[in-house]
Amino acid sequence: MLAKKGIPAEVLKFFQTPGGHSVIVKGSAGTGKTTFALQLTEELGGINSSYYMSTRVSDTTLYNQFPWLKDRVRAGENMVAGRHYSRMLGQEPVLAEEGTQISLEMRILGEKAQSKAVNVGGKKVDRTELQKLEGRIEMGEEAEDEEYKGVGEGEVKEDSLIFDLGSDLPEIDMAYDAVEKNLPERTLVVIDSIDALSERYGLSSSKLINVLQKDLVESSMANVLYVLENSGETKLDYLGDGVIMFRSDEYGGRRLRTMSIEKLRGSEVRQHKYLYTLDGGRLRAFESSRHSRPAETSNWSAVPDPSKECVSTGHVAIDALIGGLREGGLGALEIGANVPTEFVDELRTGLICNFATMGRGVAHVPPGKAGAESVKQMAGRYLAEGLFDKRVRVFESTPMGTLEESKSAIHVEGSNIDTDLKWNNVEYHLPSAKHPFLSLMAFDTLESVYGPSVLEGMSGHIAAVRRSKDIFIGTSTATTASNQKLADLASVHIKLQIVAGTVLLYCEKPYTEIYHLAFDYSGGFPQVVLTPLV
Repeated sequence: MLAKKGIPAEVLKFFQTPGGHSVIVKGSAGTGKTTFALQLTEELGGINSSYYMSTRVSDTTLYNQFPWLKDRVRAGENMVAGRHYSRMLGQEPVLAEEGTQISLEMRILGEKAQSKAVNVGGKKVDRTELQKLEGRIEMGEEAEDEEYKGVGEGEVKEDSLIFDLGSDLPEIDMAYDAVEKNLPERTLVVIDSIDALSERYGLSSSKLINVLQKDLVESSMANVLYVLENSGETKLDYLGDGVIMFRSDEYGGRRLRTMSIEKLRGSEVRQHKYLYTLDGGRLRAFESSRHSRPAETSNWSAVPDPSKECVSTGHVAIDALIGGLREGGLGALEIGANVPTEFVDELRTGLICNFATMGRGVAHVPPGKAGAESVKQMAGRYLAEGLFDKRVRVFESTPMGTLEESKSAIHVEGSNIDTDLKWNNVEYHLPSAKHPFLSLMAFDTLESVYGPSVLEGMSGHIAAVRRSKDIFIGTSTATTASNQKLADLASVHIKLQIVAGTVLLYCEKPYTEIYHLAFDYSGGFPQVVLTPLV
């Protein structure tokens, strides 16, 4: 199968280069920022060298949303800091009166005077800017949040009597301790989110980022990821070394997620925009679609029909998506602008090879006025010797004298399409093939030969195909005159599009979500791999 990649290589390489680095990740709710942050801790070298600080979600909720995370957090590790970033000394009811229960909750928030972090290298994290900030908070010059002004004072809150003891900035102190503990190894600190953390302290996000940038990133060579809840351009963008924007847009009435690398200071970014999916609770970004056929091939292994009434497309994934091709049915494959021809060729290859391998006949008008020999070169390489000539016929409008070497070609005059594509003529040329046959017609070629009204002229051909319970599939583009009419007639309508360099497949009939399209050659021949973009 294809190797599944997650976070873009440019981002991983940026964090892996010498020195400390910071990245601001921003986007609206539900775009996958937390998934990205958690997965980054894994792909950069493991849980043990990461410190994840969540201000909105508890540990339990994180584990429920991301089951793979719990399996990677070893007992005793402090990779995930919970909702309150605190150790509970105990919570016992101390007063119950008239149905009201008050509990005593004491939260130890860390020691401000001296860190207890133990590290092998004997080095210390630079806390200069943090100590300055804490000093200003003690003097009442910074924090506006009453919760952090009255350190050591008790308050009744939500039926609890709460005492906060220790540091003014407990979460930040714990992050510094985690970095110091890992020295001389580099730590990835994830703050999710910097907005919520600054709101809790009554500080501006820019002040917190400046402190962390100077102490952890610049002086202590740590990596820091700031998750920002704002999705627009902000002044904070200038404070981080990198900025990544997550968006959830609409495409064809469906959701499409995009990740934009707006900057990675000092690093080369070859692909600035990625489509990505959150399928299975994991983030997977897709590189620009590239195609290369393997040098070694194998004979096609027949894909069985999905049911008694429906014939296989030759691709298991597409059969699962549409249920196969119904006998006597009409299908439309609409190809968007700039979709690489290789992707269309492999879909055609699957159809042709599977029909031929199953002993069925194929009649084909290829796109771009291609001839029989080019089709044979494309699909015949996956068929046993002589099978292509035995099962496949390709219509050509070239002069008769050029067809002597092509056993699989049927000459057409190019004047009357109903005569040229007469269905009983196809059956005559394929005497040993069994039904259902496949009529695979490229409308760009048909219109260039017979004119824009070619679909109306094919009524006899289509009626004969349906009457024989064979299958008709037309391929078209948005600029093809027959495109919309073909889509209206079809019972199966598949679209191929390319967005941000990535080839997508989805269906209007039946209606489906959007999928990333790739091909798996592990069996020696192309098989479609579809990944839902959710």
